[in-house]
Amino acid sequence: MTWRLGWYTRFELVVLGRAVLMQVAHPVIAAAVRDGYRADPFARLTRTITSSQLRLFGGEQAAQEARRLIRRHATIPGAGEELFRWVHATSFDSLLTAYRLLRPRLPAIHEERLYREWRDTGRSIGIESMPEDLAALRHYLDDVVETQLARTDGVEELLDAFRLRTGRAPGGEHVPRALWPLVRPVAAQVLPDFAVGTLPPALRDRLGLKWTNADARRLRRWIRLIRVVSAFVPASLLHYPMPYRAMLSARAARA
Repeated sequence: MTWRLGWYTRFELVVLGRAVLMQVAHPVIAAAVRDGYRADPFARLTRTITSSQLRLFGGEQAAQEARRLIRRHATIPGAGEELFRWVHATSFDSLLTAYRLLRPRLPAIHEERLYREWRDTGRSIGIESMPEDLAALRHYLDDVVETQLARTDGVEELLDAFRLRTGRAPGGEHVPRALWPLVRPVAAQVLPDFAVGTLPPALRDRLGLKWTNADARRLRRWIRLIRVVSAFVPASLLHYPMPYRAMLSARAARA
């Protein structure tokens, strides 16, 4: 199912900011990535995207990337299965949020299958205790939001990065550098709107993030615009290369 759907498209990637915001609201994660988003937020996001693609679509490289992640995080104080579980859970929840907002709605049985596949990939990085199904995932997310998250320095720094007040421009794999001066004013609105506006309302309240009716209307306009533009962009450009090849392979196998 993951291969057939093709993971995030280039436009849907705006929802990934929601996942990272939920993650840096965890105090241990915020401490571990304290300087990354301030210095070069898009480079860090690119590394996250590349790692996720390798583990989901990389074939023989998937296990190698999983081992690299485990080694890389072994030196982080407090890192363990619980933090991996939180990152894995919020990444999936944000992926599903992107699908629900920006694509035709999946049948519930397909959403559950997608989650089972995501849960299974977590075992490659040592996560043996992911919630059993989507209902259990929702309960887990709500519990962590209520009991563990806070407005950390990482939240502040990430929001500044999304508003493009800090850090460097994204690399060419996201936006051609020649187009960045034109794209930047729009991106400075779209990125924080999706990051904040798609958060669970309880977390927005906990983090003290303002979200008005006018903000919600603006987000709905962005969603409509992305849906319309996506319909006219060739699939080979809309998707990242590795997920796109996997998507073609999966669909050909079903033909």
